[in-house]
Amino acid sequence: MKINYTMYGTGLTGGVRVLLEIANGLVERGHDVTLTTLGSKEDHAWFPLKAEVIYQNIPQFVKAFRYGSAKYLKGDWFNSSPTLELRKLANATPGDVDINVATYCFTAYSVFSSGSGIPFYHMQHYEPLFFDDVFMSKLAETTYYLPINKIANSIWLKNLMRDKFRIDLPVVNPAIDHELFFPRDFERDTENLRVVAFGKQTRWKGFPELLEAMKIVMGKVKNIEFIVYGGNRPNYPSSVPYTFLQSPSDEQLATLYSSADVVVTSSWYESFPLPPIEAMACGAPVVTTQYGTEDYAFAEQNALVVPPKDPSSLANAIERLLIDEHLREQFKREGPKIAKTFTWDKTIDQVETVFKDSLKVD
Repeated sequence: MKINYTMYGTGLTGGVRVLLEIANGLVERGHDVTLTTLGSKEDHAWFPLKAEVIYQNIPQFVKAFRYGSAKYLKGDWFNSSPTLELRKLANATPGDVDINVATYCFTAYSVFSSGSGIPFYHMQHYEPLFFDDVFMSKLAETTYYLPINKIANSIWLKNLMRDKFRIDLPVVNPAIDHELFFPRDFERDTENLRVVAFGKQTRWKGFPELLEAMKIVMGKVKNIEFIVYGGNRPNYPSSVPYTFLQSPSDEQLATLYSSADVVVTSSWYESFPLPPIEAMACGAPVVTTQYGTEDYAFAEQNALVVPPKDPSSLANAIERLLIDEHLREQFKREGPKIAKTFTWDKTIDQVETVFKDSLKVD
């Protein structure tokens, strides 16, 4: 099969990592895979990509105009509605592809309008939730009405699309690299209990709720070491002390997970987030919010699962896991068992099946 992925960018994010892993897996199985994307080669220098990339650069004066309009004229339209980018991505799509895959809500317009191949939209979240602006949220929602084949990456997303749009989607779960994420040997220079979490400024990631929860926990449990990792340190005000680890490598992250007594995800909603399952693979006990982790986080079996936007429940779960060594040991055993079932071979099998079914080939 000749397959094109239409991507807004290839910078380091969990969602981009998943798509690049799938692209590599398809190449390894003999398929002709291209990526049509904005940006430049340096954007994906962090990943050993095997697929051909077709770059579409946006002129600097256009970027400068949009930045200026957003900052000084409050012209959010210029900053948020990427008409030029979508047109460039549509026009750059190879004309002889069998499958053309949108990977972000607005790139669905590019794929649909390109007329190349059978159109797909590989959905990795319910993206109208990303926008505070009502118009932009509705514009994102409109993409789900386009006559495009759709793939959900989680049970949560599948169920949401069924309930809102009355459509039944195949689920293709992401996976993790088990040669990277496994229980590591580590040396702790302290006997403190270690809580680890991903921190990001994006509001729905729930970092303020986590800070509030950790304030409660630290008032009850002594000798806690709180470590947060991410791209840039969140700037939410807090009296909670924590160490921030900026942009750790996969090796560093796997070691950090392995050293944790608790790894926490506090998002309002996710659709198969990678940090909890990466942590499980490394033998870390996990506390997570419930929406989007249903594929692998099973309450009381391999994780504690709490409602989102509830710092009190989050604090109770973290405290419970910190003081209950037997429960931590149970999760250390059960977490890797479940994590190991999510492999890239299985993911690529599912992708191939969905694409071949649409082409009606064996």
